[in-house]
Amino acid sequence: MKAILVTGASGGIGKEFARQFAYRGYDLLLVARRQEELAKIKEEFIEEYKVKVEYLACDIAKDPKAVYDHCKQNDIDVSVLINNAGYGDYTSFMNADLDKLEGMIDLNNKALVALTYYFLPEMKKQGYGHIINVGSVASFMPGPYMAVYYATKAFVMSFSMALREELKNDGIKVSVLCPGPVRSDFWKVADADNTAMNTSRFSRSAIDAAKSGYSLFETGKAYVVDGSLNKVLVGFARHLPLELCARLVGEVQKRVKGKAD
Repeated sequence: MKAILVTGASGGIGKEFARQFAYRGYDLLLVARRQEELAKIKEEFIEEYKVKVEYLACDIAKDPKAVYDHCKQNDIDVSVLINNAGYGDYTSFMNADLDKLEGMIDLNNKALVALTYYFLPEMKKQGYGHIINVGSVASFMPGPYMAVYYATKAFVMSFSMALREELKNDGIKVSVLCPGPVRSDFWKVADADNTAMNTSRFSRSAIDAAKSGYSLFETGKAYVVDGSLNKVLVGFARHLPLELCARLVGEVQKRVKGKAD
């Protein structure tokens, strides 16, 4: 079975990203922790799009190799890897929980690197592959009160662009989707439901972000920022001194009562 592998596929951008491929007739391997949600999505996609859908419920932050082993054991050939799984945390760094921060790095960065490392040799052997990593507008700026999350997304961009250059002659593309605030469970997990960033005009739907992500598959571009306002935001931020950029982002993000004090 040749499949599109999507991590963090039980909701939000991951689910809608998978839907974009299912709608166009691609078979899927969906990976996330929530088995019940994955089972529902499998039934929905099979019924609606008449494609093959497999899923694996596991915590890739703890055992990313389980995904690769599952593919080898079940003859699943991954031609497109979408590293979407990730989470954030909204608080000042000094008030953060260290275990949660380290878990964020494990999921947002270490699992992404590991999955890329495991599946790249197979892609190179077949002379084709596409890795789409989900970054963020946070990839382009420092983010006070979500300092580690923003740093993980800067890592995603830097790693992806370097890898893209390394693989440019191997038939393998590497791209980054950079959404802004997306209306999903992300903000509940990050404890940031009522932040100015989440409730602003920059906020878009998971479907919008997934459509932008699918455009990378079609065009092979290095990255895309989802949404015209977010494109303006990123363009503005990239021309500011880092210290000033951090100050402005911090002023926006701390606009919620009782947070980041």
